[in-house]
Amino acid sequence: MNSRNSGKTETRVFVLLLTTALLLSGCAVDRLKDLEVVHDLMQLDQEDADTASTAVYPSSLLPAAVSGGGRQDAEDAAEIPSFAEKITEEEVESVPEVMEIAGNKRSKEEIAAEDEAARQALGLDEYGIESLLRQNEGLYYFSHLDTQQKRVYAEIYRIITARGEKIRVSTLTEEDVDRAFQYVMADHPEIYYADGYTLTRYTLDNELFKIGFTARYLYDDAEQSRRQARLDDAIETALAGAPVTGDQYDTAKYVYDYVISHTDYEIGVPDNQNICSVFLNGASVCQGYSKAAQILLNRLGVEATLITGTVSAGDREGERHAWNLVRVNGYDYFMDVTWGDSSFQQAASEETLDQRINYDYLLDTTRDLIDTHAISNLVDVPSCTHMEDNYYVRDGAYFTGTDEAQLAELFDRAYAEGRGYVSIKCADESAYAAMQQYMITDRKLFDYLRDSGESASYSASPRQHKLTFLL
Repeated sequence: MNSRNSGKTETRVFVLLLTTALLLSGCAVDRLKDLEVVHDLMQLDQEDADTASTAVYPSSLLPAAVSGGGRQDAEDAAEIPSFAEKITEEEVESVPEVMEIAGNKRSKEEIAAEDEAARQALGLDEYGIESLLRQNEGLYYFSHLDTQQKRVYAEIYRIITARGEKIRVSTLTEEDVDRAFQYVMADHPEIYYADGYTLTRYTLDNELFKIGFTARYLYDDAEQSRRQARLDDAIETALAGAPVTGDQYDTAKYVYDYVISHTDYEIGVPDNQNICSVFLNGASVCQGYSKAAQILLNRLGVEATLITGTVSAGDREGERHAWNLVRVNGYDYFMDVTWGDSSFQQAASEETLDQRINYDYLLDTTRDLIDTHAISNLVDVPSCTHMEDNYYVRDGAYFTGTDEAQLAELFDRAYAEGRGYVSIKCADESAYAAMQQYMITDRKLFDYLRDSGESASYSASPRQHKLTFLL
């Protein structure tokens, strides 16, 4: 592993660029102006020495995995941009005077006709928009918009995927554009090639009459084509190993395991805000992990979306983070692939871990999640209350009390599978206290261990009501 757990930083960059361009109205006394506002998405966990233009925040990630001396609760977490944050507009001290160009005067109607032609060239006529609306129907963020906002969403989706420039959208409200852009990016992890946008505000005699949208692209056409071919191969390879049991729990666990096993947590690696970091580079941060899981789950028929928020545990409380909401066998759960990856701990401690994958974050309820996560208000998120497909329930490791037969079966299976550890999740504080008394204080752990001698290693996580025993 090459993860750098120390000196992690997140650079959040807001860039607001105001420029003016020349356009003319139909009469000599009116002047038509366009004002460009460039919006950059905040970048997560970037290393940047340019402190003059950035705000630097330290970050560290993930709860510790099993170790001989014990397990530390989630103190640190990765950060991601809060989609709800808005760029603060700055006053421009001087704006160059707009000049007229003789012999090239255009009326507002002529400009509207040109806009319509540009829109139709991208397929943004009524038929095309209806098709786009049907295409995005059922996507999580899209479904939380009203009729007019869905239209703007569909337009922005098409403009991005077709690389349109300064294409008019069906709103004069910048907030509508910003929300639609953020929702498109949350619903479509396959859009890895854009990370911001430019708004062009067109005014005629100080009256806004249209907004043009242009996405900001990370790569040119040729590079995007090269990357797309490699991504398609990598994603198909990942999908090829998926189970065909028909049980969506198996699919979710496969994706969880796959992304963690093929990715190292590293700050500052290229493309860590998109799926290229995972599928092409094998190193990412939380947004890359979450989007990779999202695209695999969706391709395998499991509904998954990106959820944003902050960490609510440890000395990094309030730092931004991303994970997934998934719908498995008819019920909603949370899944945090990044926090499931304990690889960074090995690089930090230079110790070999017996447990690379931490299943505490595979299909959690809201009650369990909010112990360490706080959900943002970007979009309404359902309350996840079902436990049927929680990892510990499905693994037979969820206890409401001290069940000797269940414990014996769990330890025997762990030995048979060569796991090297047994993790136990208790239903609540009372069950956790009872299990701790039984296994540790009363030393019943030795009844289930084979050839342990006179000592045994375990870790305890009271906050998560979890005990892990090394075999």
